[in-house]
Amino acid sequence: MTTIKFSYRDAKGDLSERELIQWSENSVYIQGRSASDSFPKTFRKDRIIEVLFGAELLLNDAAPTAPRLQQKPRPSALAALEATSSTPQPKAPPGGVNQILFTGFAAAYRTELEQKAVDFGLKVMTTPGKTLTFLCYGDNAGPTKVVKAQEAGAFIIDAEQFLNLITTGEMP
Repeated sequence: MTTIKFSYRDAKGDLSERELIQWSENSVYIQGRSASDSFPKTFRKDRIIEVLFGAELLLNDAAPTAPRLQQKPRPSALAALEATSSTPQPKAPPGGVNQILFTGFAAAYRTELEQKAVDFGLKVMTTPGKTLTFLCYGDNAGPTKVVKAQEAGAFIIDAEQFLNLITTGEMP
């Protein structure tokens, strides 16, 4: 794959130029790494101001769709749903729950992040597999899990992006 360069406005409003040497895209995000990055980063397409070079490489409307997050209903919403319906609700189909793997974190912090993921409605995994949606990495992440997660097409995010995801439902 060839290099792509673009100007990007992040969630804080800061403008920067990004040049990715390895990248992939879906309908919502471009994920890749620059020559100086150890791990790939995820960029929202709607925050790209201008593609400086490599625009002809983008799939645009032909890009595969992004995985959708299935938020866990709040207890009050569940009570209202049960009150209005006397028939049992169908269970989520196998593989219908987004999966996340945490790697490279101290055990206590990883446990805290895993609990937040479960509370948000994500399934926490211990090894990367073909159905993995997100890999959240810390400072001590090993390259093997990251490579396997990339091969599975998972989004690679750091702890800050994960916390933003569960707070806002959006990737920064």
